[in-house]
Amino acid sequence: MKKILGLVALILLIVLSCFYFFPKQPKNIFDEIYQETDKTYHTNNILRNIDGFKISPGWPSDDPNISNNPFGVYDNKTTASNYSKIKISFNFGEGIKGMTIRFERKTNSNITLWYSAHYNIKKKVLKKELAIFEEPRQPGQFIDDEEKVREYLRKYNITKEELEKDYDEIVNQKVLKDWCSIYDSKYSPSNYGEVKVETQWENW
Repeated sequence: MKKILGLVALILLIVLSCFYFFPKQPKNIFDEIYQETDKTYHTNNILRNIDGFKISPGWPSDDPNISNNPFGVYDNKTTASNYSKIKISFNFGEGIKGMTIRFERKTNSNITLWYSAHYNIKKKVLKKELAIFEEPRQPGQFIDDEEKVREYLRKYNITKEELEKDYDEIVNQKVLKDWCSIYDSKYSPSNYGEVKVETQWENW
């Protein structure tokens, strides 16, 4: 009887261990980046290994207002001339936990396209969104009302195919490709894994 109880207890322990362990496994490439950065950002942020990516010099920080929100920016030397301010930021604290990739592209007009790809770690959703800066820009002023953004795109003949090309150029071919160069990823820029992608401009 003791042997049977011992065997049942062992099986129960294994099952409980599986329930504890497997949900923590990364379901997609953004989970990987989030989890590995979460493990390392207080000491030696893994993203420091990306060539040309500079972690904000304030990290690690003891300031409770920012200690759980590390970020870094690519330097211009490793960025195509028409793209700028490629930034990766994280929220490991309160609110919506996740990561955001932002970047800008100056067009041949008086506007700059401002892209955001935000990953929600809980919902496993990646939202691709667009806003616009009018140049010369005023600090803190940008246009994110969807209908107004679409008006600008129509005015300057910017197609959704161009928007997707910009996204692919920076998020896939730069940020995610760089991640795969420093980490033995299960995923790739062409295979994100289990994630729902919501593209603001998909039906424009």
